[in-house]
Amino acid sequence: MKENIKLIISLLLIILLLPLLITALISGREACPIIKEVEVEDYLPAIVAMEIPWNYSKEAIKAQAIVSRSNLYTQLEEGAVSGEIKHAVDQLKENKMDDDFLERFQNYQEAVQETEGKILCNQGKLTDIPYCRLSGGKTRDGKEVLGDTYAYVPSVDTGADIDSEDYLKGFYFTSEEIEEKLKTKYPGFAWGDSEEEPVKIIKTDSTDYVLEIQVGNQEFQGEELRDALGLTSSCFTVQDLGEKIRFLCKGIGHGMGMSQYTADQMGKEGKNYEEIITYFFPDLEIQDVKTVIGQN
Repeated sequence: MKENIKLIISLLLIILLLPLLITALISGREACPIIKEVEVEDYLPAIVAMEIPWNYSKEAIKAQAIVSRSNLYTQLEEGAVSGEIKHAVDQLKENKMDDDFLERFQNYQEAVQETEGKILCNQGKLTDIPYCRLSGGKTRDGKEVLGDTYAYVPSVDTGADIDSEDYLKGFYFTSEEIEEKLKTKYPGFAWGDSEEEPVKIIKTDSTDYVLEIQVGNQEFQGEELRDALGLTSSCFTVQDLGEKIRFLCKGIGHGMGMSQYTADQMGKEGKNYEEIITYFFPDLEIQDVKTVIGQN
């Protein structure tokens, strides 16, 4: 009972302190020094709760806590306002604070507490740390996809992802449905009168994620089409079935960085969060944020 009361108080503080954190995000850390030691750790459980399932292994959630903390401090360093934080708090408000919810949320709180202050750095510098729910069986090479800036994100084997019940998902659209969705974001889109394939993959990366695709009269990046059509992944094949066009997707998310599903499986196999982090990001170092933010 006492633990539940403590959790409820913590959740209420997260909600009440939101304006202070947003002020710091807008004005920079120096405008609100307390952000360095208090608010990030206070808000982190809510953010991690939004980013990884509560029933994943404890070590996978710890690894995600380090990734999420790293990204939040990177955003603070860049003076970027993160709508993700407000969204996380809004989700907290919508939850009924019963025993089941409090038990789930405690998993996130403990993961944050047990990794307090730990972040990932690239040669001592804060950096963006990508992650995804589920890859296509191998994570994407950051340098290949985004250039030298992301050379610290290697492609690694994530064969465990193939065993997930969410690994494959088919999406079926009529040409009219595709046109309606694409015209919403791209007003100049039209199917045209070409007798060629209405949808044609032009280029994929080394892990079969679509980089460029021709749809009607326009070329799109794979991630652009994924977003416009609401696909689970840009790792897909396309098949014209006559009345409908099928997109068969592998994985969930952009496929770069830490695959949460594989991280979960590694945790269940006895790997700790440091081993999980090192597997996905062998060139990065786990450091204490207090030793890093003064240098950047």
